[in-house]
Amino acid sequence: MTKEQLQQELLEKVKPGTKPSQLKKSKSADNLSLPSQSTSLTRSKSAEVFTDPKYPYTSLISQQQTIEKLEKETQTKSTTIALLRKKVEELEQHPPTLLLEEQLKVKQRELEGLRKDLEETNSKLSQTKQELDKSLQARHQGLKD
Repeated sequence: MTKEQLQQELLEKVKPGTKPSQLKKSKSADNLSLPSQSTSLTRSKSAEVFTDPKYPYTSLISQQQTIEKLEKETQTKSTTIALLRKKVEELEQHPPTLLLEEQLKVKQRELEGLRKDLEETNSKLSQTKQELDKSLQARHQGLKD
């Protein structure tokens, strides 16, 4: 289309006295067509992994990228494990004070319980000894008489 043909077409469609801004609005409003709801969006082919057997180099590149990513993840996990092991060793060598205090209280309670049991056993033993001594003296006295 030549410039003259475009001017002639514009003169046919546009009324005299129309401003250019009105022309743009009316023109875009007339030509605007809404996309149908059934149109689905698809990813471009460039975003997909290129695994064409004709081009093994590109698949090797994608595999190399995957390997590098996995190596980074492995390194991160190894570092985390090493730090956790170091922390566990520190805790084993220098346990927290609260934990030690709680363990000490438990052991003291156990010790007090054992001490009470020992005292009861000693008192029973001394009573039994006294009874045996009395019995022995009574027998001895019975033999003398």
